[in-house]
Amino acid sequence: MDISSISGLPMVEEPDQYAKSGSQEIDRDAFIKMFLAQMKHQDPLNPMDGSEFAAQLAQFSSLEQLYNVNSTLDGLKTLQETGSRFETLALIGREIVAEGSGISLKEGLTAQGGFELPRGAECSVTVTDSRGLPVREIHLGFLEAGSHDFEWDGKAGSGTTMPDGAYDFKVSAVTQYGEEVKAVPHIRGRVDRVSLQDENSTLYVGQLPVEMASVVDVRNTGSSTSNGTIGDQEYMEQDVGI
Repeated sequence: MDISSISGLPMVEEPDQYAKSGSQEIDRDAFIKMFLAQMKHQDPLNPMDGSEFAAQLAQFSSLEQLYNVNSTLDGLKTLQETGSRFETLALIGREIVAEGSGISLKEGLTAQGGFELPRGAECSVTVTDSRGLPVREIHLGFLEAGSHDFEWDGKAGSGTTMPDGAYDFKVSAVTQYGEEVKAVPHIRGRVDRVSLQDENSTLYVGQLPVEMASVVDVRNTGSSTSNGTIGDQEYMEQDVGI
């Protein structure tokens, strides 16, 4: 009897059909199918060596353990990511400081913003609308290096009350020698809601969206702010008739 046609693996399907797309690695199910096919179609006159059989079983056992470990780690990762997303709900009602130059105006409330000043300088803030047009200029006077906050009462330079919404601001800082100082703007305000629709949670200060990754500080509502806080009586606003 011609037994050349039952010489082993050539009789089974090509291994590539079990391989993952774009690679030569096979998954657990493919390994089992190939192993059983190899046993089923082995040469009866030259059966598989016992030591080789044991080695392949050991490989299968290692593969199974790795598969289980990976499945467990994937489950833990998913659980951790879900837990982290819902932890952001605890920020509702808290005041945050985040990277960015946005400012949120809400009826009956003053809008707040902040910035980091690397050197002492004469400072002013220009509030702009969604089109980038200037709305109000607020003169803050000379400020030392450090973190500073400011407030906007929601009025334009002409005295007109601006509608609620998200605005932007720019900080102008000049030293006593006429040198410009680059201030780093910060978003500041109370978190009104949290969106969990995307993979990354998004906080909302009024209508201003804030990515969770950009938050640098969280404060209790109503608590006094730290270094460099500027209140209503601590600076002079100069309407410039914009």
